[in-house]
Amino acid sequence: MPLPNANKKSPRVYPLLQNTDLENLAYATLQSTGQPIAIEEQNEDELLRLVLVMLARMSVKGEWNGLLTAGGGGGGAKAYNIPNAVLGATGQFKYWNIATMWAGAGGTSVVALNLTAENQYFMPFIAPTTGAPAGCSIYVNSATTSQNLYVSFYESSSAGYPSTLLGYATISTDSTGAVRVTSFTEATTGSLTFTEGTQYYYAINKSGTETPNLFAHSGSEQVAIVPDNVVSSTSNQERFIESVATTTSAPADVSATTDIQGSGSGGNYRVLVWMDF
Repeated sequence: MPLPNANKKSPRVYPLLQNTDLENLAYATLQSTGQPIAIEEQNEDELLRLVLVMLARMSVKGEWNGLLTAGGGGGGAKAYNIPNAVLGATGQFKYWNIATMWAGAGGTSVVALNLTAENQYFMPFIAPTTGAPAGCSIYVNSATTSQNLYVSFYESSSAGYPSTLLGYATISTDSTGAVRVTSFTEATTGSLTFTEGTQYYYAINKSGTETPNLFAHSGSEQVAIVPDNVVSSTSNQERFIESVATTTSAPADVSATTDIQGSGSGGNYRVLVWMDF
């Protein structure tokens, strides 16, 4: 049975989503499509269409836990409730250090880290606010001559792995100090949008083989994110997930868990990345 007034042209839901298939439809895109729709009787047809697309997306992606959370694939309860506003002369709260935003990472020590390998490194974080980022920053201690760092953002799958690429920032490491960019390459239009309290991954990889020196959080002050493979008196305490193969290419989807692995006992640092909204 067709929707009521199905012969009428959909003014919003179908026109905005018509060129996207269900497998690649990001929850953030669906959310931005529905947010302006007022809950009133005259919008009933559009609301029905929105729910239909949402259920179809969940069926295709296997993300039924979205009925109980935000539908973002691995999301959870609201984890942060810090005001993104000025609370005094020094309380600007403009930049969120997402390297610390997972499972109670503690301490404030940072280290200068030589990024020698050409692997891609994935680190989970909890989105501190809802919306699209306005900027992305890193801190370069020693520069390169002609190289960029890709800072990419991924959905977390229902199993907790990095999966669908949302978008990435391309940041030059050819100068020292704080480097901020305000433009992003999105996987699809509107895909780089975060939902507060939902787990995502940020990842880094180089565009070449030079070795920038970047600031990172000390391994002794980070919580392990991957289980050890043995029970022993010394834990590996892996801090991130890394790609099996080396890559200097622009970021892409993580197509299978066989493409990624634990970092081992040497994976003890998280490169500092700041987001502002």
